[in-house]
Amino acid sequence: MQKKRFNFWIPVLLAVILLAGICAGFLYYRHAHSAEPVSVETTLEYAPENVVYFYQKDDAWKSDRLGDSVYTMEDSGCLTCCVAAILQMQDISVDGLSADAGAVNRLFSEKGVYDGEGNLQWDVLEQVTGVSVVKQEASELDDGALDAYLAQGHYPIVRVRVGGDGSYHYVLIVCSRDGEYWCMDPLEETQTLVPLSAFGGKVYAVRVLR
Repeated sequence: MQKKRFNFWIPVLLAVILLAGICAGFLYYRHAHSAEPVSVETTLEYAPENVVYFYQKDDAWKSDRLGDSVYTMEDSGCLTCCVAAILQMQDISVDGLSADAGAVNRLFSEKGVYDGEGNLQWDVLEQVTGVSVVKQEASELDDGALDAYLAQGHYPIVRVRVGGDGSYHYVLIVCSRDGEYWCMDPLEETQTLVPLSAFGGKVYAVRVLR
């Protein structure tokens, strides 16, 4: 009888452990993707010597998958496009890489930079590219932090929401003028900058490659 009771409780215990793991993962994901945004303004007048544009729906790579995930550059490649633009604009050399967005995605896919859901793993990206990444949630941003990054020649990747309240999206801040930040937006087909105000002037998180 004792053995039967023991055998009964094993699957129950395993189910509880599995459920706890799922709940913990959900809470982590929710915290990472639902943090409160901050409104940002600039007093800096900054224009880069050149801007590199990458369109995530470019025919050359739009159907390419992000690693082993089901997601493609067309629907989820905004962050990869921003990283590819930074590599060129900040003159960061990565061995064996011709840094357009398609080549960057292929390298990241080959080197396991994406997880199974197509998300960039920043620690793996650091190992593959040899750069360091500053990771900040909006609540961690000091006043003037974005201006300081631009003044140092570092272009901040910022998490925004399409239209200010739509799906999450990543754009690259490359310019500031007249109190407004201007971005390279991977969803913008024409090679023109988009004001941060198009995304409500709010950011949810920042990533800077050094």
